[in-house]
Amino acid sequence: MFCIAAFIVLVIISIFSARYRRLAKKAWGCVARRLTFRPCDTKFKDELKSRLLAHVALKKPQFVKAASIGIEVGSFVIVALTVWSLYVVFKSGLNLYVYGTCNPANAASCSLGAEACSIETAKPSFVTSIKELKLHSWLANEFSGLGETIAAVPTRMQDWRAEDYLPANATYEQTYSNTKPTALDIFDPGCQYCRQLYRNQLQANFASKYNVSYIAYPIANPKTGDGYKFRNSMIITRYLEAMKIKPLIKAKTPADWQILNRIFTKADSDGTSYQQKINIVLNGDETQTLLQKWMHEMGYADDDTSAIRTLAFSDRVSNVIENNRKIVEHKVKTVKIPTLIFNGQRHGGVVDIQDLK
Repeated sequence: MFCIAAFIVLVIISIFSARYRRLAKKAWGCVARRLTFRPCDTKFKDELKSRLLAHVALKKPQFVKAASIGIEVGSFVIVALTVWSLYVVFKSGLNLYVYGTCNPANAASCSLGAEACSIETAKPSFVTSIKELKLHSWLANEFSGLGETIAAVPTRMQDWRAEDYLPANATYEQTYSNTKPTALDIFDPGCQYCRQLYRNQLQANFASKYNVSYIAYPIANPKTGDGYKFRNSMIITRYLEAMKIKPLIKAKTPADWQILNRIFTKADSDGTSYQQKINIVLNGDETQTLLQKWMHEMGYADDDTSAIRTLAFSDRVSNVIENNRKIVEHKVKTVKIPTLIFNGQRHGGVVDIQDLK
């Protein structure tokens, strides 16, 4: 273990100082012997340890034994940290390739991936596992996560067809055309990055080239009181699905798309974006009042608005939302919201305007 640790340290030091390169070559010889299950070169080991202990022996000879033990312990720590660092680099790189984020459990924490809202998982941290004496559970979660990433590698190379993931009650931003390919957005109405992607699509005139549909997916968060990352996302999703079942007759743009457009692009009289207002200012009842006001403005009659309000909280709509959740989590298997499927690829996070054109 000492020779391996010495090699790691000497290689790093040799990058900056040539005087240690000879020792680094000797250390590599020792490591090569260990890798082939042969004993380490004790001569090199003794020589290096003697150098390290010489200063201690001259000044504090009584601490030589303790220093020798400390060197062995330090060697183990250096090797362990190096192995763990290599594992983290490998896993992060693999996650970045497969999911577009270094950390699938918290996609927003990775600066190398596209901007997105995370679909976070409730796995205990390493520190929490130590405190609760459940290190075995943490290790099991860690390596099961790696296994899931490896199993998902084929999804990175597959041909993604948006048609394969459309919900049963799909609506389209513009009139469906057989001459255009299909694109599928997965949005959380409360996610600021979904708002950005939607605006990018408008600027790129994306709907003129694709039949654009969507799945409304409220991101779960068991740590919050209502169980969702954005407190009114589920209410909005229920109304969107209810409007799909009871559409606005003769509307050029489906009513649910008009609602999304207002949330993602419009602001109130004070200049506050409606998405921000719904996320921060309004409670559930106030959000419903706003949605119903918009429905009247779009052309829904009072009876229709009342019917949609009832339908939004029915088992029928709940089943639709549950089926859509299964599509997102078990078929698309994304860890980032928004997710956009088009042109044979799955894109997690905000897609640039240029890439949408």
